[in-house]
Amino acid sequence: MEKKNCIIWVVAISLAIVSSFTALGSIAKTTSPELAITFFPKNGFGAQAMVSGLTMASVLENNGQFPEQGDPAWNTLAREAFRSEPATPDAIAVLALSKERDFRRELMEKAFELSRRQRVATGWLIADSAKRDDLSELLEYYDTLLRTSSAAAAVVMPVMAQALSDERSVAFLADLLSTRPPWNYRFWWQVNSTPEALHNAVQLRKSLHAPDETKEIYADGGLVSALIGQKYFIEAEDLYDFLSQNPSNGSIIRNSSFGHEPEYPPLDWQVFSTGEYGAAVVDGNMQISAISNSRGLFARQLVNLPSGIIQIDTKFATKIPDDASLEIRLSCAESIANPPLPVRLPLIDQGGSQQISNQASGCSYFWLDIAGRASENGDGFNISVESVSISPRS
Repeated sequence: MEKKNCIIWVVAISLAIVSSFTALGSIAKTTSPELAITFFPKNGFGAQAMVSGLTMASVLENNGQFPEQGDPAWNTLAREAFRSEPATPDAIAVLALSKERDFRRELMEKAFELSRRQRVATGWLIADSAKRDDLSELLEYYDTLLRTSSAAAAVVMPVMAQALSDERSVAFLADLLSTRPPWNYRFWWQVNSTPEALHNAVQLRKSLHAPDETKEIYADGGLVSALIGQKYFIEAEDLYDFLSQNPSNGSIIRNSSFGHEPEYPPLDWQVFSTGEYGAAVVDGNMQISAISNSRGLFARQLVNLPSGIIQIDTKFATKIPDDASLEIRLSCAESIANPPLPVRLPLIDQGGSQQISNQASGCSYFWLDIAGRASENGDGFNISVESVSISPRS
């Protein structure tokens, strides 16, 4: 498995290098390096740009693979660049390609220290870290590339998010992200679109939590939603309970009395709204409205129901009109064989209590939906819901 992972890394990084060099634009220091090296005194930076361009053209032709032996003609040009301008990192990197492997890496690191914006040294070090399956080093070089070039993000970020599928990366990424890098939010956005990374993403997010943290640098709502989308319900609840500043008041339904704005839906209320109907949590109530002859889903929440008899209590601040239809629907959210049939509980007047059995359903996680319709001949409705709660009955 480790060998397979290493091969995957090498392929992924090679593709990233190829794409990033293409995306990052021109690799020449000047628009005409061939002309620059003809001047006297020699233009070391022009010579560096030319040899860098030749080297990277070779890398692109070989699908991101760096040559194991440097071209003698390139070495001559690189030496000229170095003699004229000793601080020419790409020239040093090109010369390093002709050295023995240990010395080659040492020279590449020296070139990298001179400038973290030069592509030959950075690209070679990334590829070498991948070949050695050194995740810590690899992620550090990615961090450098992301900090020095915004254009690299489109290529590098998906590979970094994919790295989180490897449990070893959690500690390394925690170290990087603890510095609040400028690519922090975009990384979390990418993770939420990478199903293989979601399990370890929960562990990583917890490790970065701080009492005074700024949640805007994360994408926690997206992470909770992504976990639920993959049916990782336990992990989603665990993360919600860890991050939420509004713990449950004892009801199986979170925010059952609408005491705060929904956070991390659909583990808290997810409300829907169109031009014809909609819902919103406002001033301690859920406001539900619909125009004449409209229908739809107003609100939803994922709930974990115990096996047994449960009681559902509803309370309305306003009476439900006689010509309106409003109901609670419960449907299994899990992917199981022979799921239970959905349950529909009509709501009337100003609320009340109803009991159902979940003793033999084989399902624990359910979608609780509030849905309804307004009469075709009526004026529509505006209903204020004070609370919706579920509790087990003995």
